[in-house]
Amino acid sequence: MSALLLQELLQAPSETLWIADENSKPLLQPGFYFDGDLLSNRWDIAELAEGKVARSFFNDFHFEELDRNYRRIVYSVSKEKAIVHHIINQAPHFLGEGGELVLLGGKQGGIKSYAVKAAERLGTAKQLQKNGNEYCSTNRVDHPSAGELIGEVDYPQLRSLPELNGLYSKPGLFGWNKIDKGSALLAQQLTTELPKEGARVVDLGCGYGYLSAQLASLGKFHFTATDNNAAALLACEKNFRSLDMEGVVLPSDAGAELESGIADLVLCNPPFHQGFQVEGDLTDRFLQHSARILKITGSALFVVNEFIPLMKKGPHYFSDVKLITKEKGFCVYRLRP
Repeated sequence: MSALLLQELLQAPSETLWIADENSKPLLQPGFYFDGDLLSNRWDIAELAEGKVARSFFNDFHFEELDRNYRRIVYSVSKEKAIVHHIINQAPHFLGEGGELVLLGGKQGGIKSYAVKAAERLGTAKQLQKNGNEYCSTNRVDHPSAGELIGEVDYPQLRSLPELNGLYSKPGLFGWNKIDKGSALLAQQLTTELPKEGARVVDLGCGYGYLSAQLASLGKFHFTATDNNAAALLACEKNFRSLDMEGVVLPSDAGAELESGIADLVLCNPPFHQGFQVEGDLTDRFLQHSARILKITGSALFVVNEFIPLMKKGPHYFSDVKLITKEKGFCVYRLRP
């Protein structure tokens, strides 16, 4: 994404909505200000934007919570196709006549296809311009009637999936319709790493709550589940209620907002990528906050891809790091303060 192009598009008109993705951090630095609204499904982006935009919203792209129409919507397309389709489908309802939807993205991100779909949805001709390695699609709403909906139309709907043994999930969440192989491998270790009844468990990067649900089937515990993604929080909270699990589901960036010394057990399958980018310090942040929130007698169970050097990273934050099992490209570690 071209930061210069994005910044130019955000300068005018003032009635602009910026839909901000994981690649927006470089703009949201001290001294930056955007006189419009920002909407993101990422907790860290929405928090970082506070004080740098007129209004910052964190939700699963529920436009109705913004309670207004816009003259321009600017959106660097996400990796998740379902999210892009949902935003294109919603745009005509929140753009006044003469308003425009601006999509930004690279060729490999599907921008050419999305430009065609946006034109179909808004009932306009396809407009696509190349800016360096990026493309910009601009479609103006010249009349209130919109074309047919595109892609999957029930994006907001939580659904109980047989593939997840009946757990609820939804589009917009990475790996939303499958059980992650790493998480499944960690779950197999829970019977031998079982905490005492009533233990306080923190699930960092909880997703739809698979690890917490697996542990809850083995006993009564109190759970604190956190995630950076709005769709994940909705699904996890639904699963907590449907399984009558005791606990809370909170937005958090790798557990940074949690109090210290609260957990007997931390469960974590840290994402090794964010959107299109690989963040080298992501695992370190999960390790750092896990060590901080654990009680001195507690332990953490991490599962990571085998190329993540947890045996090297772990001792910076823990005194005891042990590889429990290694299988099919994944490693499960137990870490103790």
